[in-house]
Amino acid sequence: MPKDVLVRGVDEEIYSSLGVAAKEKGISINSLVKDAIDSWLSKKNDEIKIHHLILYSDDKSIESLLRSLDYFAKKSGWFKCHCGPSTSSSVKLLDEMKWYNGTISPYDPNTKNLLTYCGNVMQGIAKKANNQPVCCIDFVLGDIANQKSLSQAVKIEHQYNKGRTGGLMFCPYKTPDLLSAGIDDMIELFEEHDQIFILKGDKVYKLHLTLESTHKMIMS
Repeated sequence: MPKDVLVRGVDEEIYSSLGVAAKEKGISINSLVKDAIDSWLSKKNDEIKIHHLILYSDDKSIESLLRSLDYFAKKSGWFKCHCGPSTSSSVKLLDEMKWYNGTISPYDPNTKNLLTYCGNVMQGIAKKANNQPVCCIDFVLGDIANQKSLSQAVKIEHQYNKGRTGGLMFCPYKTPDLLSAGIDDMIELFEEHDQIFILKGDKVYKLHLTLESTHKMIMS
């Protein structure tokens, strides 16, 4: 199964629309956010339920993205929310930026009732949003993949897809947790998301996966 990695740039129109304010704030405009905005605008007459996967290996990369998301969420009027372990530097940053923290205490990624716990977290977030579209970043599932197993995280992703919350849902995972898991779990994780993005510094790479035959591999 070959993968097509595509680097997407941001056109001049986007930079122009952000103007001087974005430069003053030092915000990194990236293709992940642009794709989400484009999808939202193209389907503005319908309730959209986007579910994206983010892969990263260092805190600097993910925090650069979080600052960009914060800017766009403010401009678009989304309900900014997140969940995750209190020890995470990303969770602390979102708390500092006044994002609603939907994590339910006590938080334990090793609890036996993870499906129920995560379902209650999302129900609480949806209730707090009060029908407002959300911009949500879920660090719980990445922590489950790290502390328990990727397989368990995939099961919860699958359950979430049966009743998505209206708006934008981003699920960040650290690449070492995926690379240490089996291929089956990794592919299932990819298939549970609409799009897959890889962060490297302030750059975003979009990953395309297609099922191919051996014949096509040779003839391509």
